[in-house]
Amino acid sequence: MNNRTRHHPSARGFTLIEIVVVLGIMGIFMVVSYPAIINVTAVRNLDNATREVQTYLHQAKLRAVDTKIVHRVRFYQPEGTYWAYEIERLQVDGTWVRIPGPPRKTVSRLFNVTVDLPVDGSNSVAIFSPLGSVANFTVDQNSIVLQSPKLDRPGQMDERVISLFMGGSIQYAKRKSS
Repeated sequence: MNNRTRHHPSARGFTLIEIVVVLGIMGIFMVVSYPAIINVTAVRNLDNATREVQTYLHQAKLRAVDTKIVHRVRFYQPEGTYWAYEIERLQVDGTWVRIPGPPRKTVSRLFNVTVDLPVDGSNSVAIFSPLGSVANFTVDQNSIVLQSPKLDRPGQMDERVISLFMGGSIQYAKRKSS
């Protein structure tokens, strides 16, 4: 055999310096993109929590129309802590009973919640008539606001507002906190 057939090209790997440079570049990208990733996560969590409340209100309205029985969504704070809400049905004797089916829901403690609905006892309630309208509608008490402290920066849309209207419409909007 001559020298040409024995000679194999050497397998070249990465040097330590090349690996360190690539890791450094990746680290810089991670540091730069981290706040944006956190912001996107906070926005999605806020949007999801708000849509969950909005969907629950729609469910109560549709149940009232479907069953021809007055239903309400009752918002309350167990032991004055987080916000919880559930659907209840009006009984013939004038009392409210929790309906079977959708479980009680809660709003994460990550959000500041302002429930500005008419009060029944110690609870804020949205009452839906069999026609789907809001039976206890008042002009100055018709909203639920979820605000994320993680998004509380100038110019940031950090609040989600659910507004109820007399005809039964339920609107969802984004806004900057004031």
